Amino acid sequence: MIPKREPAEHPRHADLDLSSNLAFMVSWLLVSALGLLPLFDETFPRDPTPSASALIVFFVAVGSAAVLRRHYSWVGVVMHVFSQIFMWLSVFCVSLAGVLYTAG
Repeated sequence: MIPKREPAEHPRHADLDLSSNLAFMVSWLLVSALGLLPLFDETFPRDPTPSASALIVFFVAVGSAAVLRRHYSWVGVVMHVFSQIFMWLSVFCVSLAGVLYTAG
């Protein structure tokens, strides 16, 4: 007879402590705000550039993943980092396209 496997114990999102919840929320808000940076870069006399915000987004995503790594599996942490970077990239491209469209 084959023994029955017990399901793996994974903590739920509701079980996270306050520091993990704050890291999760602040990192997503910061990444979203940095995606909208081209809208504010339009007021400066220089061209909008993704280099500074890309560097900040990368370190925010990796830093928040370091805080969340004890609550999620490595797949969840990798998905968190990639989803934050892709979220920033999509918001950045849309806001940059809007700036370039309005600039003519």
